Amino acid sequence: MANVNNNDSLFLFMHIPKTGGTSLTQLFLHRFPELVYYFEVADNQMLLLEKLQEADAFCGHFPFGLHCFTDRPYRYMTMLRDPVEQIISHFYFKYKNPDYPESYNIGITLDYFVNDDRFDLEYVNLQTRFVSGELCTTQPDLELAKANLRNHFHFIGITERYAESQFLLSRQMGWKLKSYPRLNETPNRVLQSECAVETIERIQAKNAADMELYRYALELLDQRIAELSPSQMKALRRFCKASLNDRKKPRRT
Repeated sequence: MANVNNNDSLFLFMHIPKTGGTSLTQLFLHRFPELVYYFEVADNQMLLLEKLQEADAFCGHFPFGLHCFTDRPYRYMTMLRDPVEQIISHFYFKYKNPDYPESYNIGITLDYFVNDDRFDLEYVNLQTRFVSGELCTTQPDLELAKANLRNHFHFIGITERYAESQFLLSRQMGWKLKSYPRLNETPNRVLQSECAVETIERIQAKNAADMELYRYALELLDQRIAELSPSQMKALRRFCKASLNDRKKPRRT
């Protein structure tokens, strides 16, 4: 079985919905010969346990804690996103996307969505819930999530800083640097600047833990960048500049 860096580490790419994980998965698909999407085996516990022993990497919408089902060394990776952007993207992807007829709803508005508490479990503090491993509550342990990021995550990327995240991941893994485009864009979504101020404020108020976790993740990313050598910083600037044309227009992801 082929494993990166000649060890038996299991790479666990925790794809939090609408954080750019589909785009970054391209990189993993090119690097890991035995990559398993969690949702393919999630309903079969025996198959899940088997794949955890055989796979080079897992990518999927699973919360922190999957490592508890194996005694292999592990490395968690994830992407975090501005919570307001993540929630707007989720809403338009699920409710305004005709490709998903089971949830497509032409009448529902974003303002109604964020003000009706019946939807809370679907999106409130979702990123903190994933990172803390507490999916079933909208009030997860923020300090636990921060500790998990510090102690268990080999890589933490930021959607809004996609080029820098790609650069750091490739450097950490010893991979040849290559730019991968963003995939799975949300059709017909509005930009944050097009939303009512009251709606944005409501999202921020209901997602205080996610807002703080995002700020913390930005600090961790900045720390990684500050540790780069002058030559590595020069390479990072070149890579970001090469990616600039794809970032000039606002992204509706």
